[in-house]
Amino acid sequence: MVIVREILNISGGDRSLCNLPVELLSEIFLKLPVRSLLACQCVCKSFDRLIKSPAFTASHVNHNSTSSTNTYCSVNILVIDEDFKDRCEQILINNEGGSVISTSHVRQSNPLATNISVIGSCNGLFCAYLNIFGEPWASRIMLWNPVTRDNRFLPKPKIDAPHRQFFPVNAFGFVPESNEFKVVRIVSYYTSGNIELPSPGDVFVMQAEVYKMSTDSWTVLNASAIPCYGPQHMFLEIESFLPLKFNRPTRTLFLEGAFHWLAVNPKNVYDLCAAVVAFDLEHEEFKIISLLESHRILHSKKGQLEIINDLLGLIVPHRPGFSPDFDVWVMNDYGSKESWTRMYCVKQSTGFARPCGYWKDDLLLMVENGRRNRLFFYDLRTKERQNILNSGYFYYEYFCSYVETLVPVSRRNAVVENADD
Repeated sequence: MVIVREILNISGGDRSLCNLPVELLSEIFLKLPVRSLLACQCVCKSFDRLIKSPAFTASHVNHNSTSSTNTYCSVNILVIDEDFKDRCEQILINNEGGSVISTSHVRQSNPLATNISVIGSCNGLFCAYLNIFGEPWASRIMLWNPVTRDNRFLPKPKIDAPHRQFFPVNAFGFVPESNEFKVVRIVSYYTSGNIELPSPGDVFVMQAEVYKMSTDSWTVLNASAIPCYGPQHMFLEIESFLPLKFNRPTRTLFLEGAFHWLAVNPKNVYDLCAAVVAFDLEHEEFKIISLLESHRILHSKKGQLEIINDLLGLIVPHRPGFSPDFDVWVMNDYGSKESWTRMYCVKQSTGFARPCGYWKDDLLLMVENGRRNRLFFYDLRTKERQNILNSGYFYYEYFCSYVETLVPVSRRNAVVENADD
């Protein structure tokens, strides 16, 4: 970009750009990508101070979020190379046209980590879950800015669950009212510690805690805040509802200021979904948004929640493991179970592709693993495919909409607003 080249070519004898009014500089910098801003920080102290200010950081991410030219689809996939060494690749796809902009290799920062799973992405930051070698039930949660490569490992959670537990559920989001990033952690287990065959009289326990980035600490929620369901007030078990249950945290949907999960009754012999459970991130409260009617939405435990055209949506396979066909449902009136409507029925005559997530304009990201590995967009209206990756051995890991940000993550880079500025 011409402006960036001019700024970076400033010499010691001509520093007129450094003396421009802050308001004008802010307007110029708002239109620059993060990598260019990082270079501009080295020009002079006034640039560095402006770009690092919390006010500009917030304005920049808001500008990028509302500008279609700065919004990308970020696809993280696990790639197996010729030597069968695992590596994680990030693919940025243009918001307009769906063309691949770039791919980048993401190195594991912890050499002991055997598996890194993305918990969520919000305002340009990622939250990841690391499984540590030699400690099968131990884990570390990390916040990460992929552009600045800034990262922070969260302190140890306060809830000390039994050795044998259901895989913990984690979620990551942002509260604009308080300018706060939060991580929610939910653990569940039977008192006997046996999750496969609970003993008679076993009690199902669920606990939750919230991490705040500003205080760098966890807070355990009161037991009364945990939702119950059914005549016996059986606690809900939040499960992973992908076609295959992978050893990683549950994918979480964020809508209307709340996280959403599909939930089942742990002792439901029919293995059907019981409810959609939401967690209000600002007020830190659980609530049941909608009880699903199992006779209308079958096999919903194997489905996945999505945001479809700003509505709560649900992708439900017809016969998991036997048929690749699936339905797409939306809740037209948020919170009303009567408003669930089937919008699309996707039939696959060839291949066995599964949906990864909804992007925009009725485009569904899908992956097909087999003799031909493919990652592609499927248009729900025209039923046409748009290929993204057509070869190589890969396994889909995570998909999200991604916006670049300057938000500092590491404790040493945290910036506090000066009251005198």
